[in-house]
Amino acid sequence: MPLLDEKGRLFGKVNILDLFVIIVIILVVAFFLYKYAFAPQGEFAQDCLVTLVWGNVEPDVTNWVKVGDRATDGKGNTVLEVAEVTIRPARVPVTTADGQMVIVEHPHLKSVIIKAHAPKIAKTGLFEIKGQELKIGINVIVQMDSPVLGSPYKFSGLCTGIEFVPPKGNYPQPETP
Repeated sequence: MPLLDEKGRLFGKVNILDLFVIIVIILVVAFFLYKYAFAPQGEFAQDCLVTLVWGNVEPDVTNWVKVGDRATDGKGNTVLEVAEVTIRPARVPVTTADGQMVIVEHPHLKSVIIKAHAPKIAKTGLFEIKGQELKIGINVIVQMDSPVLGSPYKFSGLCTGIEFVPPKGNYPQPETP
């Protein structure tokens, strides 16, 4: 019995192109199962120091952010803790009389530079805070747990830095099912 017959079937039973397509499909499914279902989780877990810039803020609002403020997930685990707060005049683009674009300090508005500790932020290999992907150059909306005027405050900060750091403190461990 020949390996391929006159119709291109392997051992006279299976078309070789059909077999190739089936093998490719099995490999693709196996890859996605490994990547998303069976890949080891937690091996990438790393504590980070994240720098967020909250720009063009009214001076009274800059007092909302304080060192030690925390953002937690729904289970009470800390996802972000403010480590350092710097306030400076906001910088805005202005067109001069001769048509040039320059960056100047705003006479009234402020920028709040927040350095925050994010424990085990890269647990899945991706940087996320409350389901939002975290990359340098991306705006992240963060709701802090500290109340201001009776309710937690929220801000949108531009991520300008992610730095790996050693673990800090004893954060609550995630609940295991």
